[in-house]
Amino acid sequence: MTISMRAAMLAVACMPFAAQAAPLSLDDALGRALAFSPQNEVARARDSGLSASRRAADTRPLATIDAQSENLGVGGRDLRDQMQFDVAYTQRIERGGKRAARLAFVDRELDVSRAEAVVARLEVAAQTQKLYIEAQSASVALGAARDRLALARTVAQEVGRRVTAARDPLFAGTRARTQLVEAEVELEVATHERDRCIARLVALWAGSVDGIEIPTTDFLELVHVEQDHPPSPPDLAVYQARSAQAEASIALERAQAVPDPSVMVGPRYLVGSGDIALIAGVSMPLSNRHLNRANIDRAEAGRRQAEANLAVERFQRSREIDTAAEEVEEAKHAAESIRDRVLPGLRQTLAEVRAGYARGGFAFLDVSSASTALAEATSRMIAAATRFHLAQVRLDRLTGHFADIAREAR
Repeated sequence: MTISMRAAMLAVACMPFAAQAAPLSLDDALGRALAFSPQNEVARARDSGLSASRRAADTRPLATIDAQSENLGVGGRDLRDQMQFDVAYTQRIERGGKRAARLAFVDRELDVSRAEAVVARLEVAAQTQKLYIEAQSASVALGAARDRLALARTVAQEVGRRVTAARDPLFAGTRARTQLVEAEVELEVATHERDRCIARLVALWAGSVDGIEIPTTDFLELVHVEQDHPPSPPDLAVYQARSAQAEASIALERAQAVPDPSVMVGPRYLVGSGDIALIAGVSMPLSNRHLNRANIDRAEAGRRQAEANLAVERFQRSREIDTAAEEVEEAKHAAESIRDRVLPGLRQTLAEVRAGYARGGFAFLDVSSASTALAEATSRMIAAATRFHLAQVRLDRLTGHFADIAREAR
């Protein structure tokens, strides 16, 4: 089998994937990953549990029924005539707005849970976006490998004709065939890497790589809008919800500090006379001011800690956003410089060297060096573009770019 036939078969073997595949946009990937994420079931279960807690908090204290007897003992008839049997119904009456405070506390806990669920879905979105970019990068690298193979195949044919005509030494043909084999191997590796990246992406929704293609038309556009980047609202909402929960905890502790009286009423049966009397009573527990004050102080300290955590989160996230924005700009500049300033010159150089080689003005080594320089620069451009997009993923996560999608996912 000749080198050209083997190269053609390799190229055809790599084509069915693209020919039968359907484009998968980033929005489609995000929608599938968020819909399939196990985080949704975790959030629903937690929400259901807290809803049940709210129903429990909306109930009044349980009443008790107490039965007792008096004047039991060993003695004469007079003692037996003094025996009494009491049955009392006792109900504790809540004061200080305890029920409302309990409900408010559970409501704030629900707010925390729902805010954390949005953040968890944002993490899923960021992971999906990262894997999508990696699949895009691998697809672009695969296209570059195909271009290099096509070039190597053409050069090998040109060199073969010149060697046959005794215009080039035999080692030139050997070197050209070796470079063709290297290009074939690179294409095989690039194809495997592309398939591996797509498989990792579709695994987020237990999908299949069959019929999946990642569009690459916008990969080298490197669009980045210069603007202020506020911290992610969903992430800050978690800390704000925790601060509100701490405030509700203070109100609950203050309500708990108010003592609750218990009212008791019931019948009393007098054995000696057979009479039935009504008994009633009120009990008021003594308050423990030191314990109440300690509980309130603890709740107030929790609120201060929640507010401090919010301030720390704002400060740290702002610094991380600035760093991520700088990384985006640096990678953008590097990729654009290679794309717009380096690659055009290398392409022109390769074209001129090949034209000169066809006229006998250059050696095969010149063609090989020019093609290698173009391939290396292309790889550097793809790597820089990948860094740009991955830095953009980090910036999107820090600023909550996909917050609306995360809120809608359930």
